[in-house]
Amino acid sequence: MPQAYLVYQERIKVVPEAELRGAMRDAVASHNLPRKGKMMLSVKGVTQVAVNPPTFVFKVNNTKLVHFSYKRFLEIKLREAFGFMGTPLRIDFKAGNE
Repeated sequence: MPQAYLVYQERIKVVPEAELRGAMRDAVASHNLPRKGKMMLSVKGVTQVAVNPPTFVFKVNNTKLVHFSYKRFLEIKLREAFGFMGTPLRIDFKAGNE
């Protein structure tokens, strides 16, 4: 039961907005952004919009430029920075005008 309680605590964790922005700014700067032709992905911000499961929305310039491997990269960086052991993460992308 102690392990189940720890997983539950990770599932309802709320990340402070400033820490989330800082960690994701560092992650985006450390990795080449996806591109198609002359268009390059631009990540404008991130917010945590829900818990159970933890859900994050990244505001980008064009959702079609997000490759599944880049989404996985961001998930790994979220886990490295904030844990979330034993719980799935939901990551969504919205265009700047949505």
